[in-house]
Amino acid sequence: MKNKKKIINKKRKPTENYSYYFVAHVDSSGEVTPLLLTDREFASAKKRASKNQEDVPADFIVFNQAHKK
Repeated sequence: MKNKKKIINKKRKPTENYSYYFVAHVDSSGEVTPLLLTDREFASAKKRASKNQEDVPADFIVFNQAHKK
């Protein structure tokens, strides 16, 4: 996956991560749930999807709003 962009943790406490990966989950009814994943969580989810490709929906949508401020 190219162009992974991390979100900076703006009110970080000393024990919290400096940054996160932003992911949005859209359920079957169209409800969007924003998620923030650590490096470890992102790597784990990516590995799980790679190992279980038959469970990854063929009709998923990828969108990018990089053009918005």
